[in-house]
Amino acid sequence: MQQLIRRTTAAATILLLFSIPTQEPAAFASGKKLSLDAFVRLAAERNTVFEEILIDRLPLQYTRTLALPADDLLLSVKGKYILMLGDPDGGTEYSFELDKLFPSSGTRFSTSYAVDYGLGSRGNESEFNIAIVQPVAENAFGKANRLLEKLSGIENDIAHYQIAEAYEDYLASLVGLYYDWYAASENLATATNAYEDAKKQLDNIRERKQNNIALPIDVNKIMVQTVSRKERMIALKNDYHVQTNLIMEAIRAIGTERPVPAKPDETQHNPIRDIETEILTFQESSRTASILNLLEEKAGTEVAQAADRLLPSINLTAGFDLVGDGRFFTDPDHGLFAGVNLQWPLPDKQEHARHDISLINQRRTALSTGNTRLSLETSLKNLYWTIENQRRLIQLAKEKITISRAVVRDEKKNYSLGKTDLNDLIDEVNRLEEHRFNLINREIELQKLIVEWKRLTDALVQEKELPDILPLQQSETRLLQKPGTNGE
Repeated sequence: MQQLIRRTTAAATILLLFSIPTQEPAAFASGKKLSLDAFVRLAAERNTVFEEILIDRLPLQYTRTLALPADDLLLSVKGKYILMLGDPDGGTEYSFELDKLFPSSGTRFSTSYAVDYGLGSRGNESEFNIAIVQPVAENAFGKANRLLEKLSGIENDIAHYQIAEAYEDYLASLVGLYYDWYAASENLATATNAYEDAKKQLDNIRERKQNNIALPIDVNKIMVQTVSRKERMIALKNDYHVQTNLIMEAIRAIGTERPVPAKPDETQHNPIRDIETEILTFQESSRTASILNLLEEKAGTEVAQAADRLLPSINLTAGFDLVGDGRFFTDPDHGLFAGVNLQWPLPDKQEHARHDISLINQRRTALSTGNTRLSLETSLKNLYWTIENQRRLIQLAKEKITISRAVVRDEKKNYSLGKTDLNDLIDEVNRLEEHRFNLINREIELQKLIVEWKRLTDALVQEKELPDILPLQQSETRLLQKPGTNGE
């Protein structure tokens, strides 16, 4: 099984348009960089949660076999010994019967041979017959079996899609985990730099105090700022270590060298086209749309099944009989026969009730899929505008950092000249630090929103068509990757 999944994941490449590494945080330069693309590949190869998801695909090749009536050739052998009271001699009976059902047409073929070493006046007797039974009302010419085969095929297709959905959901959660890890790394690097700057500022203010330029309260204010920044750095370092442990668990690398994240390449994301075009494409060709269509088709098939069961059971029978003495039909009698067998429960309330329920379920399914389509359309529109709004907020965050840097620079100059209070400088420095954290969080949030867009539109993982019944060693899920995206 491990070999199967390794082949599966080897054939599975991820449609994730990220992950060209740039700079790593200076505080963690000792670790090896792990790009998003490399992280996803390692997780797909090693993480047994993927195996747990994909293994649900293997039983699907047996769905049709288990759903349809067995078409095996049935051999029946019987033997019995008869002893009549008052007769010292006993008698034996033997019979051999072959029975075969053809589900696609509903036809049943049977043949039998029986030998009776009887105690009666006729003595030994043998019989051979061939019979064909054909339903012509309920399950007429295999209609019910064909509906059952169609239903099992629909359920199989839905299961395939749902497995791909589960794979995609878990993959999206891992990508989100990577972004959280990268955000923790960037936040820690920002906090570390801020702490180092605060220590330099503290050294500077102490020197100014020794020169009688700064007051003792100024030193205490900077000391409070330095301690606060150290406190924040310690908290963010713990968050970074927690995220690193989760990353190592995801790639099953517990106990190995601790990696550091690489900045994902934002330019590798495909731009979202016009929202109406995106929604139309989603409604026509997405995996979710296929599932909804299959659910409606399944409900219609179940109605057809219930309607078929309302018909009476009418079986036409035809065959050939041969009866004779001894095992080899001495003095044989032979003939043809034909007949009809009718079974019709009246008023058949249960089947009428099942048919009515199937119509109700069909209506419920139509309402549910319609509401789901509308809800997904609204979710995509809202997500689209949230992404566009996040882009604008990122631009504003960058502008705020530029302005805040200029303000801090001027405040430092004014403070050194005695034109401003230290509190104003501290406020502006803290405000600049918050702007930096805000930019990191907004950029990461944008990337996670884009991943969510890809997940909702079924663009994160794409599954190729597979045969209905696939050998165990060939069961694979193939995921498409944009050419030219390689992890380090």
